[in-house]
Amino acid sequence: MTAQAKNEQLHTLFSNVCVNLAAGIRSLSLYPPEHPETQKKAGDLLKGLTTYLKDHPTLTLLLFKGDAVVENTPLPELSENLAQFIKGLEAMKLQRLVFRRGVTLQELLFFLQLLMPLLKNPDGADLAISKNQDRFPHIVAGSLPMEAAAGVSYEDLSGAPQASRHSVLSFADQLKDLFADLGQPLSEEKVGLAKEITDTIRGMNNSEELPLKVLIYRRSPDPDPYIHAINVSALSMALAERVALEEGHVHQVGLGALLHDIGLHIPLSEPQSNGAGVTLDEKKRQWEHPIRGAEILVASPGMPHLPPIVCYEHHLHFNGGGYPKQKRPRDLNLASLITFITDTYDNLRRTRQGRNVASLSDTLNWMDRKAGTLFHPLLLKRFRALVKAQAEEAD
Repeated sequence: MTAQAKNEQLHTLFSNVCVNLAAGIRSLSLYPPEHPETQKKAGDLLKGLTTYLKDHPTLTLLLFKGDAVVENTPLPELSENLAQFIKGLEAMKLQRLVFRRGVTLQELLFFLQLLMPLLKNPDGADLAISKNQDRFPHIVAGSLPMEAAAGVSYEDLSGAPQASRHSVLSFADQLKDLFADLGQPLSEEKVGLAKEITDTIRGMNNSEELPLKVLIYRRSPDPDPYIHAINVSALSMALAERVALEEGHVHQVGLGALLHDIGLHIPLSEPQSNGAGVTLDEKKRQWEHPIRGAEILVASPGMPHLPPIVCYEHHLHFNGGGYPKQKRPRDLNLASLITFITDTYDNLRRTRQGRNVASLSDTLNWMDRKAGTLFHPLLLKRFRALVKAQAEEAD
């Protein structure tokens, strides 16, 4: 099957899932759950979900300002065909629906029954869903997994197509699931998902669906760590291509950059502080996250050799400083040197605890002053050339 045929097949599958979701609720408004018509509609929905979940751990549906996107695939035809249904779900603050492998017909029927009256009266929908979550353990429903401002920051990007905003939100959603329950190595399934996300990010950059200049020039009030991971992955692959790394290495650089902060997502022994201060436990996690992340990745089945190295080295400096502290300077991997540059750049360009966003010129000037100490001077020069090239394209 050609790539185009496969994409068309997936598009049809995703569209049918949404249509059957709406049809199932509509059927329940007319018939009881045990009625053959209701069973058929819910069964059709389950069949579509099972087909996709056979090869993937989750299926994610995002709803955003009247549009529907399933697994990074925009479904513009549904904006008209299911306009009232989508509007009703958004009124309930259901911008995100995640179906996990193992979902059953009984779960679907209960979930659809719960949604039916809430579509007419959405008040308290989030509370009703939360109270009944144990009745549908393979379904997650709620708002998008980031602060409300995050949607605004991506919505207002000049020149960024609407589909790219949806895709970024969907990637962030998938990463949140991927980084959940990190008390053990990633499963082969999760490693495969991380590889898929990396490939898709690169493809979207190269096709201008997610313009690189947007990632470079956007100043973001959004501290979301999952969007940070996406940005660093995209910028790292762009820089890797600029220094003419081989195809396979570019992918591994992107994968390592996507997972570089995975050690930060390993749960703390105590809850993280919500105040401006940072606890000793949080400081310890910051200093140790390269080691803990590398340990997770190196033990994950199907993980290439480069991402654990990137994870371990991405806070080590060109001159031998940084952390984890080394007994003697080590020869850093090129992928790690690249990721340190892009990670630093994106961190300076987004809001973080106790620090505001730096301007583009202030960011680059500060990084220039650290060339040869923190950063590899030639790589930093190539990164600046990348930024300049995007500026010329924008003109």
